[in-house]
Amino acid sequence: MASLLLALLLVMSTVVCATTSAPFAGNVCGGISPLTRWATTARSDTIKMNVDTSHCQFENVPLYFTSITGTAGHYLLVGVNAIYEPTQYGFSINVHSTSNETANTLMAWSAMYHWDVNWFGFSS
Repeated sequence: MASLLLALLLVMSTVVCATTSAPFAGNVCGGISPLTRWATTARSDTIKMNVDTSHCQFENVPLYFTSITGTAGHYLLVGVNAIYEPTQYGFSINVHSTSNETANTLMAWSAMYHWDVNWFGFSS
């Protein structure tokens, strides 16, 4: 009986997922901005990356989405998904550490642990 309920639940969740997906229309472009673009900010605990999206040729300001990849430490970062100053040509993100590391330490870690920013933009 328990396995029948589990099977039913799986089928129902699959149907819900299938019916809630939106049709795709618009311009999507993405990339990986390399770790060499990290820079310090005026704050002693924050680093920033300006991401250039001009090659995407968005006609208006898209919705941007980001994540960070690396070999270690990026799970401690806050602000990874906070987009600042979005335009059709780019945006920036500011991150700091939950362990209160300095910007200089974060800069060193970004190189040591290969913190790249994955991003994509969607414009309808």
